[in-house]
Amino acid sequence: MAEISYIEMDPHIRTCRKNGFAGLYLVYGDSYLRQRAIGAVVAELLPDPDLRSVYLETVDAAEDGGAGDAVERAGTYSFFPGPKVVELKIGDLAKQTTDDAEILKSGIKRGFPKNHYLIIESGNVDKRTGVYKAIKNSGTVVDCTVPAGDRKAEREVRAKILQHLAGQSMAGHGKSLDRQAFEKICDLIGPDPGSFVAAIDKLALFVKDRSRITADDVQAVLAQSREDPVYMFTGALAEKNADKTLYYLDSLLAAGFHYVQLLTAMTNQIRRLAAVKGFVSGARGRQWEPGMPFERFKKQVMPAVAEHDKAVSEFAGKIKENLQAGSSTDMVIARNPNNPYPVYQNFIQADRFKAHEIDRGMDLFHRADVKLKSTGHSPRSVLEATILEICRKPES
Repeated sequence: MAEISYIEMDPHIRTCRKNGFAGLYLVYGDSYLRQRAIGAVVAELLPDPDLRSVYLETVDAAEDGGAGDAVERAGTYSFFPGPKVVELKIGDLAKQTTDDAEILKSGIKRGFPKNHYLIIESGNVDKRTGVYKAIKNSGTVVDCTVPAGDRKAEREVRAKILQHLAGQSMAGHGKSLDRQAFEKICDLIGPDPGSFVAAIDKLALFVKDRSRITADDVQAVLAQSREDPVYMFTGALAEKNADKTLYYLDSLLAAGFHYVQLLTAMTNQIRRLAAVKGFVSGARGRQWEPGMPFERFKKQVMPAVAEHDKAVSEFAGKIKENLQAGSSTDMVIARNPNNPYPVYQNFIQADRFKAHEIDRGMDLFHRADVKLKSTGHSPRSVLEATILEICRKPES
């Protein structure tokens, strides 16, 4: 029916408001852009956030019943009136088993009841496969890919995506961004959309009442902080994307980062996810719903996070003499409450892990630390093996 790029989402939404939404979506590519695209569609299909816990169901192919479960849910009439949305999370649609591919194709061929929607989210696709062609013929495909190459055409696509994101973010903050500032952000942050938008948010807070962000502002806020390569490294680990994590590992080691630094960064990332898991399982965390849009997260979840962090800090202060140095902030979720997007990302990332996987991850990091402090072990090999263990799919 339709194949669109991420930057065509706004006109697509406007058209669908008049003509209705497709019953089937495939959204693939960059994880941040996928979340924004899916969030926009879900917000239109289920405009009342309080009803999403009833009408929005999420199936993770790595942990739940996979394609069969998602197709069955999307095809089953609900006990409740109103739209029903099923989101199927697939790591790589191109690597689905023959059985899962056939299940998807059969479900697509049968179709889904009126007001029932299946949204398939994937990191990667192969446009030559039958399942991709079936989805394209029957539904809407949203390409959220950010080209990584250095050819002119690829650079132009990246620039268009970032310009589009800059426009959306600036409109939300009621500010503007001059061209030199935009180019400087791109130079310092790189092509990662999530990091780019987080940088925009930092800058909007920095300039306060001023309406225009300049290159000098970018220099003052971003040029002194080059944590983004490490951020992308730990972000890839939290996505359970082994290939991407190993790629950033190679880049960081080549850039002179010490292997102990990188092990510490990975350990801290999993600790942050453990803190989120603990929060979500408690009374304050009930506001969180997997897949909720960022704007709703800021309004409903961040206040509860602030309360949680305040309570944790007060408790830690009372028993400080019994704590090891630095451990008092391990369970604080938002190090910078004024920048909620990285916190939102941690919640999304934590949903990819079961509690026992996080516990196992901490054990793996402890073992890696012991090996790195022993002789006879290659630091690179130790880190690579640990990454592969963290990112491997759970056994069925």
